[in-house]
Amino acid sequence: MRFLFISCLLASGLVQAQTTTLDGVYTAAQAQRGARTYQKICANCHEGGEPDAAPLFGLDFVERWREAPLDFLYGFISSEMPGDEPGTLGTPVYQDVMAYLLQENGFAAGSKELNAQQVAGIVVVGAQGAAPLPPSALVRLVGCLQSVGGNWQLSRATLPARVRTADKSTAQELALSASTAMGQANYLLQHAENFSPGALQGKKVQAKGMFNSEKGAATLGVLSLVAAGDGC
Repeated sequence: MRFLFISCLLASGLVQAQTTTLDGVYTAAQAQRGARTYQKICANCHEGGEPDAAPLFGLDFVERWREAPLDFLYGFISSEMPGDEPGTLGTPVYQDVMAYLLQENGFAAGSKELNAQQVAGIVVVGAQGAAPLPPSALVRLVGCLQSVGGNWQLSRATLPARVRTADKSTAQELALSASTAMGQANYLLQHAENFSPGALQGKKVQAKGMFNSEKGAATLGVLSLVAAGDGC
C-alpha cells in the first residue's frame, strides 16, 4: 500500500534527518526558570482552574503536537498565552516555559538553551522518535488533481507536511507549494466538491485539510484547495 510506504519513510527518518525534541534542545537551568513561571502564571488554569484549558503534560499533549515543528507549539503559546494577557510575557520567558514543558513531557535536557529563532528547525516527536502522523493532523499536500471513478484524488503527490491552519494559505505558503516538486503518493480527497474542483482538474494544486489513514488508505478531508503553479 502506498500509505505504508509513506509511513515507513516518516517513521524511519529517511525523508530528512532533522533535530527533534529527543536531542536535548534546552537546558535544565532554563527549565527551572520556566517552572517558576508556570507555577506562578499557568498552573491554576491548566490544572483544573479553567475547564477549557487543556493539560500541558502527558501523552495527549505530545500526540497533539508531534510530527510538527516546535514553532507550532511555541507560536501558539507565545501569541495566545496567558489567556487573560496573551503575548505579554516576553521572548525569554516563553522560551523558558517551553523548556519546562519539554522537561515535564519526558524530553531530556541538553547543553544549549532553547532559542525562539531555532524552534522552526526542531520537530516534536514521541518517546520512540518519528512516527506516522496522528489522526486528523492538519497537513498540506501538493499533487495533480484528478477525478477517478467519480472520486477526487491527488496523484503524483508529496508527503504530508503539517500546518497550523488548513482553511486558508499565506502567500509564502502558496509560493512554496508552487516550487515544490511532484511526489509519488496518491491520496483520496474527501469534500473536495466544496471547492469547485472541476476548474482545477488535471492541474497542480495545493490541498490542505485533515489527514487520516484507515485500512491502509491515505485520505485528506479537504479544507482548502487552490492552484499551485504549473505541473502535471
